[in-house]
Amino acid sequence: MKNWAWSSIIVVLALLLLASASFYSVRMTQTAVVLQFGKAVRVAKTPGLYMKWPLIQSVAFIDNRLSSYSTQPESFLTVAKKPVLISFFAEWQVVNPLVFYTRLHNDASAQSRIGDIVRSSLRSKIGKMTLESVIQGNRQEMIDPVLAEANQRLQSLGVHLVDVRIMQVGLPPEVLQAVYKRMEAERTQEANAYRSRGAADAAEIRASADKEKTQIMADAYRQQEELKGQGDAEAASIYGAAYGKDPAFFSFYRSLEAYRHSLGDKDILVLNPDSPFFKYFRHSLESAGK
Repeated sequence: MKNWAWSSIIVVLALLLLASASFYSVRMTQTAVVLQFGKAVRVAKTPGLYMKWPLIQSVAFIDNRLSSYSTQPESFLTVAKKPVLISFFAEWQVVNPLVFYTRLHNDASAQSRIGDIVRSSLRSKIGKMTLESVIQGNRQEMIDPVLAEANQRLQSLGVHLVDVRIMQVGLPPEVLQAVYKRMEAERTQEANAYRSRGAADAAEIRASADKEKTQIMADAYRQQEELKGQGDAEAASIYGAAYGKDPAFFSFYRSLEAYRHSLGDKDILVLNPDSPFFKYFRHSLESAGK
């Protein structure tokens, strides 16, 4: 009797184990791949309870949510073979679970392949760019072709890249120092160019001012000479008119003017007393009886 009871218990347990091994459930965040002797035979994407052959079939569950991959800063070479440090992250999702399991089996393998493919595409893109365009350029324009190329290569693995982003762009310390020195040299050269241009402009302005000054002085001198000539002509005309009215008085006035301009406290003239210059002196002396 006891043997029969134990046999019944064993049979019931065996049936329970067989039943539990014959069913599996799929969650909303999962996709199930049914394996028969290690080979994928079908996929269950809809959440619910499913049945499988025990012992000969097993189930591998694949997360169908977005997964992320990120890196630490890595060195990439630009078109001029200048190193630049870049870190990036990628968001990916399984779109073909059967192919994904067949080619990659699990997330760890997928992360490794995704990192290699994105890194390779990014390295190829940066290898065609200058250092300035990598640092200062539009990052979305840089990432779009990388995303397209990576998705084309990942299609055969059942994976789709949703997005790729550049997190950080930097320079190695030795390159950073060289860039600073080059920027300083460029700014110094630009400053010297501005100084040279300013000196040339200043010289041109001074030359133009000197030319204008010379022209103004020449015009002023010409006007002065013209006015002086006009004054002399007018004075000569006045003298002529005065002489015509009273020649004796005019001669006397001109002699007085000559005396005033010629004789002074310290002036010494050696002349013949009979000189016409002393005409009015002689007249005065004769009138005084001397």
